[in-house]
This record gives sequence, structure tokens and C-alpha cells, in this order.
Amino acid sequence: MADNVNITVSSGDAITVTVADASSAAQTSYDPSGSDLTAVDLQTVIDTLANEKFVQDTAPTVGVTEGDLWYDADDDILNVRRDTSWVELVQENLTGGIDGGSW
Repeated sequence: MADNVNITVSSGDAITVTVADASSAAQTSYDPSGSDLTAVDLQTVIDTLANEKFVQDTAPTVGVTEGDLWYDADDDILNVRRDTSWVELVQENLTGGIDGGSW
């Protein structure tokens, strides 16, 4: 692996991940400045982001925080956590349903 590998993703704000002879995501440092993440290693970033979305038939009640997403796989409805409740995301002029595909 190269001594210094810089990956920059630009969409408004730039996020830079620097990899220096790391053998795992847990050993790869991450600079959280410019984001709402506090993790400083890539594995924790991945785990944090993975815990912000749910795909299941019933509303999750454990481990949820404001801004999390829940796709109701039974009713094909996308919801967002607002304060302490789930709110359905509605698309104006939507024709047909939202098909979540196979899980």
C-alpha cells in the first residue's frame, strides 16, 4: 500500500480520508471535520452510518436517533426520525408505489 493515499469526495463540502499503511478499516484514520460524525477511524464511521438506517416491517424503537431512516418493508413507506417519532416522507405527485425490491 502506498504511504499516503488521499481520497477526496466533493459535494459541497470536501471530506478527506487519509490511508497510511493501514491493514484494516479500524486502523484507517478519518477526519470528521465538516461533518456531523465524531468518529476518527473508518470502521467506526461505517458502523455509525450503518446504524442510521433500518429496513424492517415494524418501526424500530431501540438505537434510533433523530435523522435516522426507516424503510417499512411491509408497506413500502420511507420514514425519517423526527424528534421522538417516525414521520413518513412523502413525494409530491408520486404515481404508483415505492418498490423496495428484495431483501
